[in-house]
Amino acid sequence: MTFEEILGRLDEISSSLESGSLSLEKGIELYGEGLSLSKQAIEILKDGKGKITLLNDELGKLADETFEVEQDD
Repeated sequence: MTFEEILGRLDEISSSLESGSLSLEKGIELYGEGLSLSKQAIEILKDGKGKITLLNDELGKLADETFEVEQDD
């Protein structure tokens, strides 16, 4: 599932749990699914943060490099 799909499903689960019309068993089942999806979402965010950090590090290295420019006389 994509991050957006996970968020959509979590929204559905939250609405169902808040409705109060579920049986205890179904509520527990949905709660467990929500926890699992939350863990997946956190992993996606951690992975994204790592990629952004790597890209920023590369950008920082490029910004620190000194470029020599040839001048025409």
